[in-house]
Amino acid sequence: MARGSTLVLLLVLLLQAAYFYYVSQHRLVDDDEGYYLLSSRLVIEHKTPYLDFFYQQAPLLPYVFGAWFKLAGISWVSARVLCALLSTMVGGLIYWHVWRETGKWLAGACAVGLFASSSLVFPWFPIVKTFALAMLFLFPAYMIFARLSRETPGWVVGAAGALFALSADTRSYIVGLLPVFLWWLWRGKQGGVGRTAWFLGGMAIGALPSLALFIASPPAFLYNNLGYHAMRTNAGLVGDRQQKLLTIAAVFAGPYTGFQFTATSVVAFGLIVFRRARSGAALLALVIGVAIGVISMLPTPFSMQYLSLVMPFLTVAAVLSASEYLAQTRSPQTLRRVQVACAVLMIAFVAFAVPVFRQYLFTGRKVPGIHGAADVPNWTLDRLTEVSRAVDELAQPGEQVASFFPGYIFATHAAPYPGLEDNFGIWVASFLSPEKRAQYHLITPGEVAKALAQHQPRLVIVSSNQGEWNAELDYAACLAALRAYGYTPVRQIGDIYVYAGS
Repeated sequence: MARGSTLVLLLVLLLQAAYFYYVSQHRLVDDDEGYYLLSSRLVIEHKTPYLDFFYQQAPLLPYVFGAWFKLAGISWVSARVLCALLSTMVGGLIYWHVWRETGKWLAGACAVGLFASSSLVFPWFPIVKTFALAMLFLFPAYMIFARLSRETPGWVVGAAGALFALSADTRSYIVGLLPVFLWWLWRGKQGGVGRTAWFLGGMAIGALPSLALFIASPPAFLYNNLGYHAMRTNAGLVGDRQQKLLTIAAVFAGPYTGFQFTATSVVAFGLIVFRRARSGAALLALVIGVAIGVISMLPTPFSMQYLSLVMPFLTVAAVLSASEYLAQTRSPQTLRRVQVACAVLMIAFVAFAVPVFRQYLFTGRKVPGIHGAADVPNWTLDRLTEVSRAVDELAQPGEQVASFFPGYIFATHAAPYPGLEDNFGIWVASFLSPEKRAQYHLITPGEVAKALAQHQPRLVIVSSNQGEWNAELDYAACLAALRAYGYTPVRQIGDIYVYAGS
C-alpha cells in the first residue's frame, strides 16, 4: 500500500473511531443488550451458555465480550467502546478492500462514508449486538474470495472458511451463505476438490465453539438456537408472510431507510446486472448481500435491523460498480454529469441519516423499546450506571436479584435470579414441561410469582417499560402484587424501582 493511501487509511480509521465512539456512548440502550452483556459476564464467571443459562443465539459473542471485560473492566461504557472498535475495524476493511479493487482512495472513502452513515448500520453496529462482530469475520472471508485465483494458496482459502464459520458462530443463520461461497469457489474453475477441502477444513476449525457446545448437550444447543425461535410467535420458525412483507415495504419505502436502501440497491443492481459491470468483487458482494437479505427474512418475526448485515455488501457493490462505470466513461460531458449525480446521491444519502441519528441517540421517537419521550432517560448509559450503583449498595456480593431486564444487574456484584438471566425466555417457558424448563434454565411467570411470594429473591428490580412480567399482570398490577407480597420500594432511579422484601 502506497504511503499516501496508508495515511488516508489511518485518517479514515481515526475519524471512524471518533464517530462510532460518540454513537456508542449516546445511542439509547436496546433491550437485547441486557442479556448479551449479562451472558458475557456469566462466561467469565465460568458459566457456559446453554448448559448453565438460557442464551438464544450462537455462542461466540459472550466469549469475545467476556475476554474484553477481563481487559477493560465490566461496565456499559467499556462494552460500548468495544462495539465502536468493532465497527471501526469493519469500516477499515471496507476502505482497504475498495481502495485495493479500484486503486482510488476516494472510492474507498466514499464507501466508508456510506457505510458509517447508513441508518441500517450506525444504530445497530456500535451497540451490543451480533452484527458488528459477525461482519468483522464475514467481510474478510468475502475479501479473500473476491480476489480468489488459481495462485491463491490453499491455506488462504482455509482461512476464509474459518472466518466464515466464526461469523456463523456469532449469528447462526449466516451459515446459510455456504452455497454462495461454494458456488464462487467453483465458478470459473477456480475451485476443485482440494480447495473445497481447504475451505471446509477451515470451516470445521472455525466452528469448534459451536461444535463443542453441541456435543456437550445437543438438545440444549438446538433448543436455544432453533426451538426457542420456533416458539416465540404463533407463526413458527418461518412464517407470518404479512408481517415480513410489511417490514420489507418499510425498508424500501419507509422514511427512515427507504431512500438509502433503495438508492444503493438501484445503483448496485443497475450497474452490475443491467450494465454488466465486470468487477467480480462487486458481483460477489451483491450476491452475498442479496443472500443475507433473503436469509434474514426467514426467521419470525422479521426485524428491519437484520438487514444491517446487508448494507456493507450492498454499499461495496454499488461503489465498486460505480467506480468502474466512471473509469469506462469516455465523454467528458457525460463523466461530469455522472460525477455530479454521484455527489448528489452521496449528499442525499448522508442527509437522510440525520433524522435517524437524532432518533436513536436523543429523541427516541419510534425507536424499538422506547415508549415515548418520557421514557428516553431510562435507556441511557448514565441511567443504567446509576441503577448498577444502587444495586451494589443494596445487594450483598453474589446475592441473587430478580430483574426483568438483565442489563440492570450486568455491571454489579449481584447474581441473576435463576431463569432470569435472559429477559425473553420467560415468554415461552409455559409451553415447556417442568423437566424441559429445568434443562433449558427457563422460568415461568407463575414460578416467578411463587418465588416472590416466598421472598426467595430479597431484591426485585422493575421498570415501567418491562411489559407484563406475568401473563395476567400489567406494570401497575405488578407493583401492587409486590406490595402485597411484602416488598417495599427502597430506591427509585427515574422510572426504575428497586423493591426489597421485608
